[in-house]
Amino acid sequence: MRELVLTEAARLETCFAPRSAAIIGASTNPLKFGGRALKFCLERGYSGRLYPVNARNDIVQGVKAYGHINDLPEAPDMAVIAVPAPRVRETLLAAAEKGCGAAIVYGARFAEAGGDGQARQDELAQIARSHGMRMIGPNCMGVISLVSGFVASFTSAPEHHDGHGWPERGSVSVASQSGAVGIQIFAQLRDRGLGLANWISTGNQADIDVADAIAYFAGDPATETIAVYMEDASRGLKLVQALELARRANKPVVVLKVGTTPEGARAAAGHTASMYVENRVVDDLFAQYGVLRAQSVNELIDLTAACNAGVVPASEDVVAVSVSGGGAVMISDAAARHGLNLVDFPEDALVALKETNAFVNDRNPIDISAPSMSNMEITGGHLRWGLERNQSTMIGYISHVPLVPRTRSGIMPQLLSFRDAHPEQLIALAANLGDEDRKALVRSGLAVFDDPTVATEAVAKLVRAGKAFRKPATDPSTPGTVGDLRGLLAESGIDMAPESFVATADEAVAFLDGPLVLKLSAPSLLHKTEKGCVETGLETGPRVRRAFERLTKTRTQYETKYPGLGIVASPQVCGVEVLIGVRRDPNFGPLIVLGSGGIDCEIFGDLTYRKAPMTAEDAAAMVNGLRVARKFSGWRGAPAVDRAALEAALVKLGKRAAVLPSFEINPLFVTESGVIGVDLVVQEDA
Repeated sequence: MRELVLTEAARLETCFAPRSAAIIGASTNPLKFGGRALKFCLERGYSGRLYPVNARNDIVQGVKAYGHINDLPEAPDMAVIAVPAPRVRETLLAAAEKGCGAAIVYGARFAEAGGDGQARQDELAQIARSHGMRMIGPNCMGVISLVSGFVASFTSAPEHHDGHGWPERGSVSVASQSGAVGIQIFAQLRDRGLGLANWISTGNQADIDVADAIAYFAGDPATETIAVYMEDASRGLKLVQALELARRANKPVVVLKVGTTPEGARAAAGHTASMYVENRVVDDLFAQYGVLRAQSVNELIDLTAACNAGVVPASEDVVAVSVSGGGAVMISDAAARHGLNLVDFPEDALVALKETNAFVNDRNPIDISAPSMSNMEITGGHLRWGLERNQSTMIGYISHVPLVPRTRSGIMPQLLSFRDAHPEQLIALAANLGDEDRKALVRSGLAVFDDPTVATEAVAKLVRAGKAFRKPATDPSTPGTVGDLRGLLAESGIDMAPESFVATADEAVAFLDGPLVLKLSAPSLLHKTEKGCVETGLETGPRVRRAFERLTKTRTQYETKYPGLGIVASPQVCGVEVLIGVRRDPNFGPLIVLGSGGIDCEIFGDLTYRKAPMTAEDAAAMVNGLRVARKFSGWRGAPAVDRAALEAALVKLGKRAAVLPSFEINPLFVTESGVIGVDLVVQEDA
């Protein structure tokens, strides 16, 4: 399924809260794979009807069992298939023919194993599809719902902490392709005091995938934050459609996307049969839809902690209060690197603050200094003072203060009161904390971290998500029928410079009316400059003739390789060079591409993507992301150019991208009064 179907995503309710479930391969031993799901459902108070299927026992873990799924008194909503891989096909078929609405397939050695594994997996998907049944897996660890109590997983995580390994019920839902990584997320959320709502391991994603889970969680009232471990982004259009649903619902999505290199992709192919997708495309589209992208499991947990308060600010303005000058420096460095603004304070507010603490500094971050280590009224008072500056975010750093018994008793009650007093603000606290104190602060609605740099970086990513949340709704769509390119470009505000094929030097000279460009041109000819196929700055007849002769000689080298090769004359255009185009991506559909013009795009990797259609904010972000953008306001005496025209063209191009072929204009000149394209190449779509 390459495109999101909302009715199908909604059917995941059957996976997390089925009214009835058959556990096929249920074991009397609660430690075996086939026994754990039944044990957990009983332990967590699942109220649906349970049907253990076991050919040898009439009673399994105290529950009436059945010899075969055909013996069940009804068609269950869910079939948990906990049988060895060689028996999976026949078991899935029996469940499908019984009328099960969904199935979980634990078994491995399918597509991830290579050989005929893909064919065997495709057969499972076909069985499910032909019977109208949704399937999780194969090669997965199932689902966990602390909301409904339905736990169809063989994880051993509940055995952690002497058998007290369940997290609290909360508002974070997890989707992970990897079962083991998903359980690490489960455990770290638990140990940080971040409660869990739902959890799913999608494995090889033969049917249900991470995008389905994100779409379901976007509409799930129990979910406020979505945490994702993802290897495969090849169903890209479906993924961005799901991310758009989460964005519209103002639910942060934190993603650890791996397989970002060809080497990592090979490892992912052997794990969950995942395909490689260019990381730069993924990164840019995640930014467009407000995804908080993590680079490690630890960062995923930290970013999820940042979302815990349920406040997603859109302002870069922050207040920071630190008990240490060192902490203030770390916060300042991180804020500068990640685009946060440490606002200036009014003089009268600083005067009032100094009356309570003569050692305090007079700038943001506030450094409480030595008194903070002994007087908790000063420490807590300064933190409250920071909250009263009317900024959407405050970052506090209090080091080891909560671990010292005499200071802990003074500071903890104050920290626990902050969120109730300031429910509209994001309060990010970095401190050394005992486990129970950390969990108490998390429950109170604070975003809690160990490190002030990590806290500041997490706040910055959350602010970027907040900006994305406030953009107008978009409708990611599939490519349409390709239309007239030059006409649609003109409607998008992009006119191409006039050009004409010239057969003789005299014809080329006749075009002289200011500086002239001669170049070799053919539909498939790229990288003209490095091939010696472009002559610029031709201002006199003799120079035009010499350039024409040189290009005529060069033409003989390439004319057999590039059919239709000829010499084109065009007026020379001045301005800032960029590359612009549309890429009909096989994974994500139409993308808008913007980069530095000429060869700089390839040398510096100065290129950015957005999914079409897009907003004015997206266009501005694309331009801001280019190194060449600094030239737009004038550079070393050059005039400022019309950046607004470029941004408007990007937005209009995005509206028409569904009916455009893949193409590239390089260079497109941004001039003082608009944009004009010079070299247009239409590319074959993948």
